[in-house]
Amino acid sequence: MLKKLTQSETLAEQAYREIKQAIIEGRFSPGEHLPEEAIASMLGISRTPLKKAIEKLSYEGLVDLRSGKIARVAEYTPNDIENFLQLRVLLEPFNVEQIVRIPISEEKMSELVELVEEQKKAIEDNDLYQFIQLDAEFHLSLAKLNPNQKLQQFIEQLNNNLHRRYLILSKTLEYGSKTAYEEHVSILKALQKGNPEEAGRAMKTHIQNVENRIRGYQASSLH
Repeated sequence: MLKKLTQSETLAEQAYREIKQAIIEGRFSPGEHLPEEAIASMLGISRTPLKKAIEKLSYEGLVDLRSGKIARVAEYTPNDIENFLQLRVLLEPFNVEQIVRIPISEEKMSELVELVEEQKKAIEDNDLYQFIQLDAEFHLSLAKLNPNQKLQQFIEQLNNNLHRRYLILSKTLEYGSKTAYEEHVSILKALQKGNPEEAGRAMKTHIQNVENRIRGYQASSLH
């Protein structure tokens, strides 16, 4: 189920990436236990770097790590997702409206363009893991353009601790990665035109469509 690791980077970092990819690809399911001894044996490492990897996955919300109990893949509820999206739909449209007015430098705009182009390539390569990384990076990059550090922190916390967790566990990005990419293109075009209102609408539409895709996937998975 998991491949043995090499020494090109720290074993903890490799274990984190390998287990995370297994969760993304559905090789580990929500609620499934992750016994340290068995996982360490699969990866060909000791339990020390594995513990560090699981702690990082726990911080991101992908693993439930409770004292005295075996770690397990996190689960989610529709109510969790709804609460999370309510916060995103308030903060992220407001953020893009603000950063357009700053305005965005040519250098930063070029970086955003490159991120979106890399998302397209990830879809063409059918690399869901890479697309998820780039999707999160796109939203975080937009937040970092805002000089309001508190707003940056709120959006970053939502994305790091919640965005990946619910979008990964609900399989929403696998279900609608191409559409998500197209919505990112719409946001990018509005930013390039320097239109705050259009950028805000594009971001709001994107987040609302994320919610619709989650609901659509959940409904289809019941049949």
